[in-house]
Amino acid sequence: RTLPAFPGLGLRCGCGEVAALRTMGFSEEQARRLQELQPSLGSPSREGAAAQLLLLGLSAEAALELLERSPALLRLPAERLRERAGELRRLGLDGGRAAAGAGSGERG
Repeated sequence: RTLPAFPGLGLRCGCGEVAALRTMGFSEEQARRLQELQPSLGSPSREGAAAQLLLLGLSAEAALELLERSPALLRLPAERLRERAGELRRLGLDGGRAAAGAGSGERG
């Protein structure tokens, strides 16, 4: 019998966290790399940060690379991370890139 993959319900071995990250679209190797970031924080912080980046339209690889370059993002409270992601969406971030025409200096 297997356990369902719910964020925050990881087992001590981290198997539940890997399963949750795999459900989000990360490969096994990417999930392991993400799991190694800030191990003292626990899975809810990593899963929450990863989820917010994926919701911004970043690919799993791009989200992982960003978290590896800026592990401080994992220490942000979940609500603050959601706010910052919302700000980026309002500014036209689409799939990790600025939306066409947003601040591009196009003349009409």
